[in-house]
Amino acid sequence: MGEIRVPKLNNNDSEYTLLEWLAEDGAPVRRDDPVATLETSKTVEELVSEQDGALTQLVRTGMRCVPGQLIARVGPPPADPAPAHEPVPVTLAPVPADGGPLITAPARALLDELGLDPALVAGLDVKVVRRTDVERLAAETATGGGRTRTLSDHQRAVGRTVTLSHQTVPAGYTVIKVDVTPALTTARTLTRRLRRLVGLPDLLVAAVARLHDDFPMFFAELIDDRTVRIPDQPRVGVTIDMGRGLYVPVIRDRLTVPDIAERLAEFRRLAQHGGFGEEHLTGGNIVVTLHHDADVILAIPIIFPGQTCAVALTSPQPEGERTVAAIGLAYDHRIVNGREVVLFLQALKETLERPSEGL
Repeated sequence: MGEIRVPKLNNNDSEYTLLEWLAEDGAPVRRDDPVATLETSKTVEELVSEQDGALTQLVRTGMRCVPGQLIARVGPPPADPAPAHEPVPVTLAPVPADGGPLITAPARALLDELGLDPALVAGLDVKVVRRTDVERLAAETATGGGRTRTLSDHQRAVGRTVTLSHQTVPAGYTVIKVDVTPALTTARTLTRRLRRLVGLPDLLVAAVARLHDDFPMFFAELIDDRTVRIPDQPRVGVTIDMGRGLYVPVIRDRLTVPDIAERLAEFRRLAQHGGFGEEHLTGGNIVVTLHHDADVILAIPIIFPGQTCAVALTSPQPEGERTVAAIGLAYDHRIVNGREVVLFLQALKETLERPSEGL
């Protein structure tokens, strides 16, 4: 008898929502068939069967699940059409009889606690009503004091990361001005030749990855107050925000500028349509933050917990006959010092002021 348990999908969440069963209870499934989807604060993940057999569901759609929890079994078709399910640490919500959205047990408990009519949720454009939806409804029906709004799970996860960074990382910050005229010329040349948009961010990501061998401590992870772990390869996270929330997908390989441009274009498509998986968003060891607004001349990024540095790029600005951009580096002062930071930024400056098409 095979088991399907909830995996640990990210470090920001202690529980997830079972969004949908992709196979009916008792239905035959094959090895590697997707059988369920879990919603995290970042994305939606598919769970697959690890063997052939009949699926026995143990948790109802809309329930909260914790890592390690048993939610299904896969094995021979049960002789008893009503198998005994292993107890799970959640209360099952009743299935709606009127075809409306399913209300999870925590959401129904909050409705009862606040004295709200369950009919209020019928107009929500969701299949599953969660506790956060009820919190939002309660805020919207409150009177006086102006409007309130409940933050999304994704934004709350961003908030936890920012808070942890500020609480644990003693950060310094240094900015350098770079003449990016040659880099922009190279980007335009590549755009015409490849018939694919190539920009300054693509060149910067490539330049940062190239510095791994000469500045390995900038990619390090602090283990304790005496030890760091230095990765064998650069894995550069890049901020992407297409109006649906902030994501930081990771470029894991030493790629050429054209390859990076293609990868970032794919990331933007995924951000627009909500297609990121955990495999896109984990494993980075340095971050490049992009600030595209033409009026932004300085931006201080946070350092992700477990990383040492974050590089910020602001929008290029005209300066006489050349174009310049501010490139900043936020750094964990426990691991690197100001003099090393200046050398790192000067190396980036030299690369962008004398770029090659492949970097």
